[in-house]
Amino acid sequence: SVFAALSGRERQVLKLIADGLSNAEISMKLQISEKTVRNHASNLFDKLGVWSRAQAIVFARDHGFTS
Repeated sequence: SVFAALSGRERQVLKLIADGLSNAEISMKLQISEKTVRNHASNLFDKLGVWSRAQAIVFARDHGFTS
């Protein structure tokens, strides 16, 4: 599975992105900085081969992502 390449934290961030949370909301929920959220998001976008949050959400849903 393509999701196996994601770290545990990247999976958490992807789930929260798919739930519609903003970077600020994700940072508060995970108690990490917004910059760290952005870094995780960029890394997971690269690993999934997508360019945006919307594409990541669609990709995750289309490929049966579960956290």
